[in-house]
Amino acid sequence: MINDSPAYILGKLAFELDRAGDQLLQADVGISYRRFLFLTVLQYRGTVTQHELAVALGYSDPAVSTMLVELATDGYIQVTKSPEHARKRLVTITPQGNEVVAQGRRLLDARFDQLMQDAGVDAQHYRELTERIYQALIAKRKKEQL
Repeated sequence: MINDSPAYILGKLAFELDRAGDQLLQADVGISYRRFLFLTVLQYRGTVTQHELAVALGYSDPAVSTMLVELATDGYIQVTKSPEHARKRLVTITPQGNEVVAQGRRLLDARFDQLMQDAGVDAQHYRELTERIYQALIAKRKKEQL
């Protein structure tokens, strides 16, 4: 039965976590989960080209371009032309964007920790299992790309 499938249940969990995260971030930080992910990737990677950001997020270049305009207007990022190539645009997170990521992380982490406690799940064990599955998936994808 499809409801017994771990892949199906994991997909449902990911969907609900995304939805809950979006609602929480919208209400308490004033940013969508999707924008939060853009900023989180930028904070982690530092200055990147628009195309590198699109690849990292799995979005098309036009979708990223639209989001960058909105994030720049809000003061969360800065977009400049690359000194090496005039057609490339470099994207950098601003201090205001870093603060939004920090606020969002604290909020999401606290809620997830509470969810784990409510569910009676050992957070460290769950993290270890999730990391093992993630690493196996990445290894498989790399192997398939060779």
